[in-house]
Amino acid sequence: MIVGDKVFLTAVEEENIEQLRKWRNSPRLKVYYREFREISKSMQKDWFFNRVLKGQGSKQVDFEVHDKDTGKLIGHCGLYYISWSNRSAELSIYIGDKDFRGGGYGKDLMKLLFDYGFYTLGLNRIHCEVYDNNAAADIYRHMGFKDEGVMKESYYCDGSFGDSHILGLLRKYWDERRDEL
Repeated sequence: MIVGDKVFLTAVEEENIEQLRKWRNSPRLKVYYREFREISKSMQKDWFFNRVLKGQGSKQVDFEVHDKDTGKLIGHCGLYYISWSNRSAELSIYIGDKDFRGGGYGKDLMKLLFDYGFYTLGLNRIHCEVYDNNAAADIYRHMGFKDEGVMKESYYCDGSFGDSHILGLLRKYWDERRDEL
């Protein structure tokens, strides 16, 4: 367990994968994901058994996000496509429980995840792709991410194309920023 001020992170448990699936299929959140298909129960089980369980320590790490005060499951986060030779990974986070959006929960979970990525795994770079319909890009920038590029009209949502912003956080930027947050 990794404990912060507002949240704690744990390994993903099989008993919670149905709730994670429901959040991933939520129209409110789905507009921010690359996955366009409805995620079935069998797809979710496949993800859990073949990616989460087998992925630990190799190409990805996944965590459940829980409210520190109540222990309630509120979201998911992880580091994906880990390149051990390049010491880099892609960020994925979401707070699925709408009652916990805002209020610093995402910021707290990112602090825990970045510390884990940089100081436990020894990564040098964490990056993410953020669609321009997602206000989270401003939060990532506040956390120390730098704009690295824009992929023009890279996704299609609600009848139009949108741009993706590539943001990156280097360990040296995190070292400078983390104590200010």
